[in-house]
Amino acid sequence: MDFKDFTSFEKLIAPSVIKLMYWIGIVGICLAGLGGMATAFSRFGGGFLQFLMAIIGTAAGLLFWRVVCELYIVAFGMFDRLGAIRDSLAQGGPPRG
Repeated sequence: MDFKDFTSFEKLIAPSVIKLMYWIGIVGICLAGLGGMATAFSRFGGGFLQFLMAIIGTAAGLLFWRVVCELYIVAFGMFDRLGAIRDSLAQGGPPRG
């Protein structure tokens, strides 16, 4: 990526940032799930049911986080494809996929 691309907004950096945030979120969700599982059998925990809910909550959180990040990536992918269509139409040719 050129500095010109950075200043002209022709190349977006958000998809790269989203991928980084995805992995940070995965680590955070897993740590929270492990914390929930660890407290399930502690002095203040609720036992096996709380342990099971921590596992289910972790899985649901991971799935939800993946879907949210994918939605952002799709939105930026549409932006890139629309730019390619615009450039192709400006040159007089059919859009290429």
